[in-house]
Amino acid sequence: MNILDLPDEMLFAIFKKMNMVDVFYSLVDVNQRFHRLVLDSLYISHLNLTNQTLLNEKSPTANQILDRICEKILRRIHHKINKLTVQPLSMKCILPINYPQLHSLFLVNFKQKILLQHLTGIFFNFV
Repeated sequence: MNILDLPDEMLFAIFKKMNMVDVFYSLVDVNQRFHRLVLDSLYISHLNLTNQTLLNEKSPTANQILDRICEKILRRIHHKINKLTVQPLSMKCILPINYPQLHSLFLVNFKQKILLQHLTGIFFNFV
């Protein structure tokens, strides 16, 4: 049996158990089916951009992963996101994008000084 033989419901359940950053980086644009499932509104409504790899801001891997997600994925799905969970490295990527459906923003592992630097001059409009 091949993973592609599994029904969509099972693949969706597997994706939900995995870290979102890893799923996006590994499966978007692999094939049409994975792309459709990974970018499904139910899966991405609470977008969690936290990942152990992204904790190291100096890591080339962390920057490569984040750049791919920001450039190839976020701009396609920003209008479907209701909740967003981010850590310091992912802030540079999420701030320039408008999220019209966003009603919750969760900030993880931020130091007060760094958070204030990110938010200076930024106005979040939560309707």
